[in-house]
Order: sequence, then structure tokens, then C-alpha cells
Amino acid sequence: VASFFFIGLMSMMIPLCHVFGALIAVCLFMGLFDGCFICIMAPIAFELVGAQDVSQAIGFLLGLMSIPMTVGPPIAGLLRDHLGTYDVAFYLAGVPPLIGGAILCFIPWVHERQKSKDSTKRVDGETTEKMLENESVL
Repeated sequence: VASFFFIGLMSMMIPLCHVFGALIAVCLFMGLFDGCFICIMAPIAFELVGAQDVSQAIGFLLGLMSIPMTVGPPIAGLLRDHLGTYDVAFYLAGVPPLIGGAILCFIPWVHERQKSKDSTKRVDGETTEKMLENESVL
């Protein structure tokens, strides 16, 4: 989640770099956090879908990532043609990672809710079975 947030933040900071050294620093941090994101993509996919479907999940993630990487540069060029600057394109490129990081923050909460629902269903089912067993004994 932190990697995602920093990728979005660093992307939005590129237009603010008026010195080449600042651009180098922003690009270094962006590359570092992008590398961290790529490294943790497989464990996150494993955590979300399990061992059986992890390869399909990683392929799906990479396929979805290819869409903005293919469509993004022409859209940035169109924005440059209409606005005369790439600044808006960089600001807009930083928004999806920030939103994605915010969504990823809710995953532990969703897993906890699923676990509590599963445990509630299991307890209710065991209680019902015991009641039926007691009735059959009587």
C-alpha cells in the first residue's frame, strides 16, 4: 500500500521538479517503490486468491496493467496538444495509484468480515446439527 501511495505521489511531483537533481531524486524514489510493488504483487495475489489461482491472478494483473501503459502515452500527448504542458498528464497519472492504495487498505477489513461470517455460519450449522441429533435421540 505504501508503495502504491509513493508511486502516485512521485508521479505527481515530477512537474514540480525545476532542477535536474530533483528530477533524478524523484525518479529514483519512484523506481524504488515501483520495484517494491512488483516484488509484492505475487504475495498479494497469493493472499487474495490462494495457491490454486495465483498464476491466473498475476496474469490478470499484468494484463490489466498493460491497458493504461498502452493508452496512457497517447492520452498524455493529446493533453499536451490541448493544454500546452504535460503537467496535467503527470497529475492525472498519480491519481489511480493513490486510489488503488486506498482500496488496498480495505482488504484486511474485508478478510476479517469474511472470517467472522464463516465462523458464524460454522457455529450455527454445528448448533443446528446438535439440535437435530438431540431430537432424534428423544
